[in-house]
Amino acid sequence: MINLAALDKNRPIHFVGIGGVGMSSLALLLNRQGHKVTGSDSAESGNVDALRAAGIEVTIGHDPSNVQSRTAVVVASLAAVGLTNSEVLWGRQIGIRVADRARLLGSVLAPHEESIAVAGTAGKTSTTTLLGLVLTAAGLDPTIVVGSPATQDNPNYRDGRGKYAVAEACEYYRAFHHIRPGTAIVLNMVPGDHGDYFTSPEDMYDAFDTFVGNIRQGGLLVTSADQPRTRDLGQGRDLRRVTFGFSPEADYRAVILGWDGGRARFAVLYRGELLGEIASGLLGEHNVTNTLAVIATGHQHGLTLDEMREPIESFTGAPRRLQFQGKRDGVNVWDDLACTPEEMKATMSALRGAAGSGRITVVLRPNSYSRVRDLLQQYPDAFTSRDRIVLTGIFRGRDKETFEMTPEHVLEVLCEAGLNVQYVPDVNDAPNTESILGALQGMREGDTLITVGPNDIAPIGRAWLGSQA
Repeated sequence: MINLAALDKNRPIHFVGIGGVGMSSLALLLNRQGHKVTGSDSAESGNVDALRAAGIEVTIGHDPSNVQSRTAVVVASLAAVGLTNSEVLWGRQIGIRVADRARLLGSVLAPHEESIAVAGTAGKTSTTTLLGLVLTAAGLDPTIVVGSPATQDNPNYRDGRGKYAVAEACEYYRAFHHIRPGTAIVLNMVPGDHGDYFTSPEDMYDAFDTFVGNIRQGGLLVTSADQPRTRDLGQGRDLRRVTFGFSPEADYRAVILGWDGGRARFAVLYRGELLGEIASGLLGEHNVTNTLAVIATGHQHGLTLDEMREPIESFTGAPRRLQFQGKRDGVNVWDDLACTPEEMKATMSALRGAAGSGRITVVLRPNSYSRVRDLLQQYPDAFTSRDRIVLTGIFRGRDKETFEMTPEHVLEVLCEAGLNVQYVPDVNDAPNTESILGALQGMREGDTLITVGPNDIAPIGRAWLGSQA
């Protein structure tokens, strides 16, 4: 744990990989709180632009000289950059404390009387963002740390003065074990993601079980009733425990009443009693459960459904989470971060509600060789024969090797499933924008275009919107 209150605010806190979504939110928050913040990253990005706009000094490229002798702490996501990073090594050599980003997040949350950590293998960013909006609208002035891209208009943090703090709690490398929340939300726990770290479903379950065990004594666990493993979490522990979901056994249950352009209107029941009806501003059934987790948490903290209604019904999504990009020539363009086939399946199901009878074209960029290795046979499940797929190369991400996986493996399973797919190879490990745009010719009014994958695929949709018909 880092005692932030004891740090000299004039001595820099240096972030290695400061442009990452998780790192940038903490850097911006601490800068807002008056700490001197510096950082480095491997490349320019929108996050780097937002950091510089906030007055933070960011250097492109990692070098020991980026770490000043007066630096108080070097912060790094050690799962991402490792212990061999030159700035991390230099900091240790000259006696500067090196802290993992996860420990810093735990230190930010610790002073808050009511800290809420949002965990799960999918949906954390949307749920954290929405919960933050609900608490803000209720006048509770929360601190918020969320893992989404930062812009000047849409910051990925909030520096509140109230007793509440809400943040994403990531399972990768058991980062969430450094948090001791008053309330924990567990949205889901689907084995298969982060196969480069978790050795088995039991290994993942053990990680979540330990996280739940770190809830403060007498605290609150809000967990899904729709999956056996999440439903069992927290049993027998000294904490309050409520469940949410579509299951009749859920404490907070959603009953779908109808759909409007892919957005659900649903009734909320609490232990059989009707709390009321509400319309989601988010697309898809999976976002009904995310919204229900927010409702359950807010209700347990004394908010009524009516107090939560406006932010829930007006929230249309966090950046890169099934985000609407614009419209050209009658074609709606969307973007989504989905990393796993399970997430892609939820995204595509939600999008079909918005697309109606129109065709959907997907620019698909598989995210990491390890996920392709572990989840290859599941990719066809996300799509239908009506969809048109433009497949790019595989994004390496954190992987140090390819595990003998290639884009052709993904192409083969998609083709064997009878799907309409065209492969556009990468150029220098990056999407071939010109060739992809060429493959998108023939779009017509009523069609939908969506880019699916890591951050480097998102510009394709914007490029198509800006190109000539």
